[in-house]
Amino acid sequence: MSNTEKLQNILRDIQATRQQLMTTSSQIREFEVTLEALSSHEEGKKVYRQIGALLFEVDNKEDMEDQLKTSITTLKEHLTLLENQDEELKKIYEKTVSEIENND
Repeated sequence: MSNTEKLQNILRDIQATRQQLMTTSSQIREFEVTLEALSSHEEGKKVYRQIGALLFEVDNKEDMEDQLKTSITTLKEHLTLLENQDEELKKIYEKTVSEIENND
């Protein structure tokens, strides 16, 4: 594999990781906003959850809040892993560039 191909592969991996970072961050924000809206929702009013193209009434608001909190925690753990992966890829990229410059 040529040096150009190595760099292209690393850059493609960095780009994919950064896209996943943005998507995951967006999902976290969306769930946090949903959780905030749910917590300020008036007692006694119905709450609905969208599943596919349908809306279903939520029987237990607290269960829904717990599910959202669990999802947020899981997504934040995944975000941390992605951030670590991004850092590792940046180091690999810098090392590869350095090796190419030193071999020329």
